[in-house]
Amino acid sequence: MRHRERGGTRLVPGTPITSLILSPAVLLGTLLVTGYASIFHLWTGRSLRELPQFIVVAGLGFALGHWVSETLQWETLRIGQLSLLEATLASVFALILMRIVLP
Repeated sequence: MRHRERGGTRLVPGTPITSLILSPAVLLGTLLVTGYASIFHLWTGRSLRELPQFIVVAGLGFALGHWVSETLQWETLRIGQLSLLEATLASVFALILMRIVLP
C-alpha cells in the first residue's frame, strides 16, 4: 500500500513489501551471504569481477538451503526464522561447485 504525498509516494510500514525488506532474517541472510562470498573471493578469487558472481551464487545457494530446510522441517540450528546451518552449507557447496564448474 502506498500513500500519495505532495512529493510522490512513500512506503507504509506494516505492508507486505516493507515487512519483507525490513525483515531481520533477510538482513541477516544478506550479511552472511556477502560475508561468505567475500571470504571465498579472498581465498580463491582472481579478479574483482568475480565477486558479484560469488555473491549471486552464494545467495542462490543460501536461499535454496533455507528452502530445503523449511520444506523438510529440519530445525538443527535456527536463528529466528532463518535455518542457518543448512543455508550456510548450501551456500558453501554452491560456491565450491561454481569454482569446479567454472575454473
